[in-house]
Amino acid sequence: MYAEFSRKRFTKIILIIWGISLTCVGAATMCPSECICRTTFNPEVGSGHCVECTRGDMRSIPVEFIDHKADKVIISAPTNRPNYLTIGPIFTQPTPFVNLRELHIVNSNVPSIGQYSFWGLQNLRLINLTHNNLTSIGADNFRGLINLTELHLDYNNIEQMPSETFRHLTALKTLNLAHNQISTLVPRLFRMLAKLWYLDLSDNPLADLNPEVFKDIQHLRIFKCRRCLLRRINTQIYHLVPHLDELDLGENLFKYLTSDEFISLKKLKKLKLDGNQLSVIVDNMFGKNRELRTLSLARNRLALLAPAALTNLSALVHLDISHNKIDRFHLQTFAPVVDSLKTINFSGNNLPLNEIAIVLQILPEIHGVGLANLSLKEIPPNFFTYNEHLIALDISWNKITTFPYKLLTKTKFLQRLDISRNRLQTLGEDDLQRLEAIAQIDLSKNHWRCDQCSAGTMLVFMATTVLNATIRRLKCHSPLRLHGVSFGELTFDGLEQCGTTHEAQMSVIAGLMLLCVAILAAVTTALCCSRRRAAHYYTNEEKRREHEHDHPEELLGRTDLGSVATIHAPYHLVTKGS
Repeated sequence: MYAEFSRKRFTKIILIIWGISLTCVGAATMCPSECICRTTFNPEVGSGHCVECTRGDMRSIPVEFIDHKADKVIISAPTNRPNYLTIGPIFTQPTPFVNLRELHIVNSNVPSIGQYSFWGLQNLRLINLTHNNLTSIGADNFRGLINLTELHLDYNNIEQMPSETFRHLTALKTLNLAHNQISTLVPRLFRMLAKLWYLDLSDNPLADLNPEVFKDIQHLRIFKCRRCLLRRINTQIYHLVPHLDELDLGENLFKYLTSDEFISLKKLKKLKLDGNQLSVIVDNMFGKNRELRTLSLARNRLALLAPAALTNLSALVHLDISHNKIDRFHLQTFAPVVDSLKTINFSGNNLPLNEIAIVLQILPEIHGVGLANLSLKEIPPNFFTYNEHLIALDISWNKITTFPYKLLTKTKFLQRLDISRNRLQTLGEDDLQRLEAIAQIDLSKNHWRCDQCSAGTMLVFMATTVLNATIRRLKCHSPLRLHGVSFGELTFDGLEQCGTTHEAQMSVIAGLMLLCVAILAAVTTALCCSRRRAAHYYTNEEKRREHEHDHPEELLGRTDLGSVATIHAPYHLVTKGS
C-alpha cells in the first residue's frame, strides 16, 4: 500500500513538472524573437505579462506570436533604427487581447489610426502613440474604448480635429496633444470629456483659444499651452475652468496682464508665465490666488516688482524671477511671503549683492537660492548669516576664481551645490572635505589646472572618498596638452610638474622676449640721441666759428662790452683814461 502511494505521489510530481515545462515552453513560443517577454506585477490586477519590442527596424507588429493574455505591449525603436508600422484591428482579430491595459507604439512612423482599431479592448486604460506621423484623427479611431483614461498623441503632425473627436472616451482623464500642428480648436471638440483633468496643447500654433472649447471640460485641473504663440487669453476661459490647479502659459507672447487676469482661479496652486515679454507685474495681480504655491516669472522683461505684486500670497513656496532686468527691490514686496517662501531665484538680473542680501535677511526660512549669472567674482563669507537652513545653492555662470570655503562652512545643511561654469582652477583639502558633506555637486566647466600642485590633492580625493564620481567627470582646462582630458584618465605622474606647464613656459618666453625688445629699444633710442647730439654739436660749432669771425664781440656776451671797447680804443685814450 505504501509502495502504491509512493508511486502515485511520484506520478503526480512528474505530471506537475511536465505541466510546468509545457507552460514555460508555451510562454517561450508565444514571445516573438525580436521582443522580450517578462512577468510583471500590477497592484490592481496582480501578476501580468509584458511584451517589449524595442530593437527597431520593424515593418509589422508580430501579434500572432504575442501571448494574447498580455496586459502590456510596448513597441518602440531607437532613433537610428525607426519602425515603419500601421495600426488596424490587429489586437482585436481574430482573437482579442482582452487583458490588454497598456499599449505603447512610439517612434514607429505610424501614419494613421484605422477605424475600429481598438474595438472590444474594454480593459485598455492607456494608449501611447507619441513620436509618429499621425496627421489627423477622428471619433471612430477610438470607438469601444469606454474605460480608457490616458491618451498620448504628442509629437505627431496632427493639423485638425473635428467636433466630438473624443466622444467615445467618456472615462478619459489625461489628453496630451502637445507638439503637433494644430492651429484651431473647433467648438465642442472636447464634448463628452467631463472627467478630463489634464490637457496639454503645448507647441501648437494656436495663437488664440476659443472659450467655447472649454465648456465641456469644466473639471480640468491642469492646463498647459507653452509656446502656443498666444498674445492674450480671453479670461472667460478661466471662468469655465474654476477648479484649475496648474496653469502653464510659458514662452508665449504676453506683454501685459491685467490686475484681475486670474481672479476666477481661486484654487490655482502653480502658475508658469516664464519666457514671455512682461514688463511689469502690477499690484494685486494675484490677490485672489491665495493657494498659489509656485510662481515662475523668469525670462521676461521685468525691471521691477510692484510693492503689492505678491499681496495675499501667504502660501507661496517657490518664486522664480530669474533672467529679467530687475536692479532693485521694494522690501514691502516680499512682506506677504516672509513665512512661506522656501526657494527664490535671483539669477541673471542686474542686481547688486547688497540688494539680494537685504531680501534674504527678511527670508530666514529660505531653503534654496539661485545666484547664477550675476557676474559675481566672490561672495562675502557672512552672506547667508540669516539663512542657516539653506539646502540648495546655485552660483553657476559667474566669475568666481576661489572656492568659497568660508561661505559654505556657515551653510551646514547644504545638500545641493551648483558652482559650474566659473573660473575655479583648483580645490584644496579643506574645500574637498566640505564638498564631501554635500550630496549633489556640479563642478563642471571650470578652469581646472592639471599640474601636480593644483590637481594632485584632487586626484587623491578622487581615489579615496565619496567624491570619486564627481571629480572623475571634471575636465582639464590647462595645460594645453591636457585640455579636455577628464580627471578619471589622469595619473599623478602624468600631470605637469609645478610651474612647468606649457602656459607658464610660454609666459616666461614671452616675458624674456618683451625684455629683449625693451632693451633693444632702449639701446636704439640711446644711439639715436647720441648721434643727434653729435650732429647738433658739429653743426653749431661750424656756425659759431663763422659767426665769431664776423662778430667777435658776441662771443664775450653783453657784460664784456667794455673790454671789447678797450681792445679797439686808440692807444692814447687808453693811456689817458688809466
